[in-house]
Amino acid sequence: MLGSGGLVVVDDSTCMVKFALRIMKFYKHESCGWCIPCREGTDWLEKTLTRFHTGGGIKKDIDNIQYLSENMLGRTFCPLGDAAALPTISIVKKFRKEFEDHLEGKPCPFEKQSSVQRLPVFA
Repeated sequence: MLGSGGLVVVDDSTCMVKFALRIMKFYKHESCGWCIPCREGTDWLEKTLTRFHTGGGIKKDIDNIQYLSENMLGRTFCPLGDAAALPTISIVKKFRKEFEDHLEGKPCPFEKQSSVQRLPVFA
């Protein structure tokens, strides 16, 4: 086997936090669950990225995402854990500012905010 590869092209309007989340959802779904680093790592990363993307993240989460991903490398029975960790590590390293833009309860800066105004609800 010579290996495998993939290429994804995104433009500058893509939220890289959401992109990392999408990648992690895929790998969590594909994980057989046999080895702990892959089973637990993809689950924790998906939960953290989901919370982070919805505005519930804290600054420490950025380093935790990096730490979790790095600790999955080389510790799984098959290469799926590495395949999940490597893009996440790269995204955090290269797009850290985008992660920081999601902090403090801010909505995703790349999501189009609805132009429809909601009327107040009176009890």
